[in-house]
Amino acid sequence: MDDAASEELTEALAHALGTLQDGLTGSFLKSVGSGRSDPGDPAGAWQIIDCQLTGRVPHPLKQADRHSALWRDLTHALNRQGELRGGILLDDGLALFVPGGSERPARLIVLRDSTLFDAAGEVTGGLTLYPSEQRLLKQLVCGFNLVAAATLDGVSHETKRSQFKSLARKLGGGSQAEIAGRALSRVFLEIASFSGTGVSQDDYFDDLLREFAPGARTLRLRSRAGRSHRFVEIGPIGGRPVVMLHPMVLPDFRNGDLGALDTLALRLIVPLRHGAMSQETVALGVSAHLDHACEGIDLARRHFCGEQADIMACISGTAYGLEYARRHPDRVASLAFVGATVKPTTSRTTAGRLRSGLFTLSMNQWHVYSRLMDFYVRRIRRPETLKQLLLSVYRPNLADVAIIGAEYGAPFGGERLRKFFTSSVQSIKHDFYHQALPDWSGFPAPGCRTIFLHGAQDFIHSATDVRALAQSLGGVPVVTLPSAGQLLYHDHFEAVIGLYRGFLEHRLE
Repeated sequence: MDDAASEELTEALAHALGTLQDGLTGSFLKSVGSGRSDPGDPAGAWQIIDCQLTGRVPHPLKQADRHSALWRDLTHALNRQGELRGGILLDDGLALFVPGGSERPARLIVLRDSTLFDAAGEVTGGLTLYPSEQRLLKQLVCGFNLVAAATLDGVSHETKRSQFKSLARKLGGGSQAEIAGRALSRVFLEIASFSGTGVSQDDYFDDLLREFAPGARTLRLRSRAGRSHRFVEIGPIGGRPVVMLHPMVLPDFRNGDLGALDTLALRLIVPLRHGAMSQETVALGVSAHLDHACEGIDLARRHFCGEQADIMACISGTAYGLEYARRHPDRVASLAFVGATVKPTTSRTTAGRLRSGLFTLSMNQWHVYSRLMDFYVRRIRRPETLKQLLLSVYRPNLADVAIIGAEYGAPFGGERLRKFFTSSVQSIKHDFYHQALPDWSGFPAPGCRTIFLHGAQDFIHSATDVRALAQSLGGVPVVTLPSAGQLLYHDHFEAVIGLYRGFLEHRLE
């Protein structure tokens, strides 16, 4: 990392920690320094990069990946080896290529040398692999045969054959493909042992909704891959089903809101993302979290909507609606963005020091950002502490400050928000990341009806930026709520849901 980038991240961390009382900054830095690296973190043993292929050349789908130092290294390495094959050889690792399918994009799985060779050591029974054998193992894993490996390294075919015989003896014998497969199997067993993507049974969201939203219903569905997904259902059973993608924290649905859904005959199906309203402690990487979210959306579509779903993506739910529409354009009947995350304002004067710092850290230093979010959660157990934190973010906007005031009024006195927030941190981490890096590429899909419903006073994702984006997307309709900011519930929910019903009935084109 160059000096300018290092200085930017140091400043971002100072901004994000600036809302903490004196003495806690040092405590956070100490906790990071003493903590074990999260294996699912991009700075750890591996990283997953979602790609699209153009003429057998991969191109990252995410903006952050396109501008990363790792991608520059991968580009140089691919140019050096000439073609993609089964992967890309790096000086200190390799990138496995995994073709895409109907359920997910193509991917590169970047492994460090230490990850591959530690796993190979488990297979060899402790026998040491020489550097030439390690090099050949990487080449085999990346799809090179002995002839291609010899050509790449400028040695004879016989030299590579001799190295392979020694490598095969240490790894238990077999063909070139079997040797590579045996090492990779051990790698992925190690990964699965501490970063599984399954979601365990978690009843905590039932408890939260019984306490704070007794008018809501809860259910679980299991995917074809065997993963359990949790859903919240709000509105009349006989209403028109709509898949609602929740913001960071599920909105406070009160009696008037439920009455509006009854009147308009709308039934909201809310797939909860991994880590939302949960006591689940397993963290997912960015790609695995997106996969889980899209799988939940598709379960909601299949079970409640039929061949196509009407989707209402709220604030940070924007990223997941876009990703699902990119993966399955034929399964989306309409997509409404309520408080869309478009082009965040990250300057300190408008977004505040905390949000500015978190945006910057989430884009550049996931490990530090993730630890910082965990650190904050341990310190917002008291409702007044969380209130101070939220006001530091939304203070420039009186409309949003009023919503926070309502949260801390009757009947819950801030307890609902505190419990929902502290039980959703593993999900909120990803929501903040996607707000910092909204990706509108490849949207809208042909035939997908779209609309923006946006608070005119939103100071983070401004209505001006929303209109500019809508125009660039071919003139997508934009409807603003004059008295609303970013938080479009409490006083604003009935107006939003009324406008949305009009959109579904083709009255807001």
